[in-house]
Amino acid sequence: MKKKGGLLHEIRCSVPAYICVLPTIIVLFVFLYIPFFNAFRISLYNYKGFGEMTDFVGLANYIKTWNDPRFWMAWSHTIRLIVVDLVVSLSIAFFFAYQLFKGIRGKKFFNTVLFIPYLISMVVVGCIWKTIYDPNIGPLNQILDMVGLGNLATAWLSNQGTAMNAIIVTWVWRIIPFNLLIMYANLMTLPKDYLEAAAIDGAGTWQKIRYIILPYMVPTFVTLGVLSITNDLRCFDLIHVMTAGGPGGASEVLSTYIYQKAFAQNRFGQSSAASIIMMVIMLTLTVVMNLIKKKAGERNE
Repeated sequence: MKKKGGLLHEIRCSVPAYICVLPTIIVLFVFLYIPFFNAFRISLYNYKGFGEMTDFVGLANYIKTWNDPRFWMAWSHTIRLIVVDLVVSLSIAFFFAYQLFKGIRGKKFFNTVLFIPYLISMVVVGCIWKTIYDPNIGPLNQILDMVGLGNLATAWLSNQGTAMNAIIVTWVWRIIPFNLLIMYANLMTLPKDYLEAAAIDGAGTWQKIRYIILPYMVPTFVTLGVLSITNDLRCFDLIHVMTAGGPGGASEVLSTYIYQKAFAQNRFGQSSAASIIMMVIMLTLTVVMNLIKKKAGERNE
């Protein structure tokens, strides 16, 4: 009887907690799980976006997507975006974060100025940089002419060889401030005793960075890596505004590929299959990065 009474008491005490969690569970089901299962159901049909789904094709859409050269081209562009973002964005962000951590003149000014790009809407960023890259009125080509490098001037977004690189530069410029803010906040939590003890032992700047600061920031690097990968896989608005995936698919990534299949070609079944594949890739990469973070945390302990 005591055990039964104790169980009932625990259930009564847990009711308020379940009530508080219920709205979140409802939101997850309505906006995440139900759409996911619906997308999976659509991926099994040859569906054009209207009418009833009657033409069941099974896994044909997945096979068609897997064998589509355009899909792999979009995937290669996405990989390039991820790699450059991870290497360049995190490196530049760490450099500026460390400079702010050391202390420089006008620190408050730079704290504000360096974070401004992240406050601008991605669509607005795309419009600004589209103007910068414009071959006729864009300042980039004009500056190249002024410094005697006019031979490098080109139609950056209309050239298949430069379109994706131009977008990557814009994307990294937009992402750096966020990584900078997180890294700077993490550096501010670094115990000063570590650095003071290292200085007493005669450690130089590079030795402090290599043996104290970088190991301390590994969990932050991994977290930012996970966020960067998921954001890069979802990159759509910037590319849609600047090139819409062109010219000739030269700047197409997975998200724009899915959009084109659904809304330009009315192949909602294949588009849903591609989105499921992208989701599996995202989950796999996220799990791997979290395992790396866990191992890094165990080493630091």
